Amino acid sequence: MKRLTLAAALAGILAAGPAFAQEATATAAKPAAASPVEKFGREMGGHLFLPSHIIDDPFSYTAFGMYFGLGAGNALGPALQLSPPAVVGEKWYGYTGLGLGMILNVRILEYLSARAILNTTAYLGTGSGAALTVGTSARFTGTVGVKGSLPVGENFRFAVTLDGSYGPVYSLLLAQGFVDALNQCRTDPSRCSVDLGAALQTVDTLTWVGGLVGSWAPTPYLGVTGNFQFIAPTKTGSVSSSQNGVTLAIMGEFDAKPIWNWLPVGMNLAYQLTTPVGGSGVATAQETGFGFYYTGRKDLALGVELDWKWSTLETQQVSTATLAWFNFRYYWN
Repeated sequence: MKRLTLAAALAGILAAGPAFAQEATATAAKPAAASPVEKFGREMGGHLFLPSHIIDDPFSYTAFGMYFGLGAGNALGPALQLSPPAVVGEKWYGYTGLGLGMILNVRILEYLSARAILNTTAYLGTGSGAALTVGTSARFTGTVGVKGSLPVGENFRFAVTLDGSYGPVYSLLLAQGFVDALNQCRTDPSRCSVDLGAALQTVDTLTWVGGLVGSWAPTPYLGVTGNFQFIAPTKTGSVSSSQNGVTLAIMGEFDAKPIWNWLPVGMNLAYQLTTPVGGSGVATAQETGFGFYYTGRKDLALGVELDWKWSTLETQQVSTATLAWFNFRYYWN
């Protein structure tokens, strides 16, 4: 009886052998679950968008950045004759400038972020007579803002931004003091004097900026960004004034890494136009920038941006300038 039972059990195991083998083969052939692809806030359609101080972006992310700039330019100022004292026309004077800033962006929700920016810029007239006519100016600015963004499909993203900035501007205008003294001497020679204190001007500026931003990534190696902003600065100093203006900006960029993995280099080309609104609007300004960036890491943007700027200085003098900006930004997911 026991022999029959043992034989029957052995026969059952042999009969079930193919089924066990099939189950083991199916288990071994089943692929492992794919790990989720890590994405960064500035990534869309497989393209990593590059930063630029000329134009905003529509993305929500957490990041810390620093930038440092150096440049030189020319400003159109009065041509002064010291003996006898007179203004004999206008001429171009050289100046050098620098800028330094930090930015912290924090993603609060999936499509909402807040940011804080601290920067300073300064310039100094250089060359014969430039220190007198162009003068010296320094600006300190702190900015806080919020950004609400929304993706549309896989290749588009749009955002609404609101920022407020405040800071003083200190300007030493020796030439303007000279011109004021000269005019006073002509009007009333008995009160002819030079007030050096009048040459130092301090202006506090509060600026509100509302913007619309959009980006498009047609391929992993191409990206396009457009920006519209309405700016409303209010200046308080010896004379107070409220101004309005709009800023239009566009940027195209190319990343070689998706095509040639051994070439982690990105390039962008940006243009910005600021134009006044109304009779007492902001001064017209144009800026073009061309940047090179390292794109080998998703959490890092490191590069240099060359800018050409046509604008008006704090002294209300027309100027042209060439600047080089060194940009660093580190992103967290």
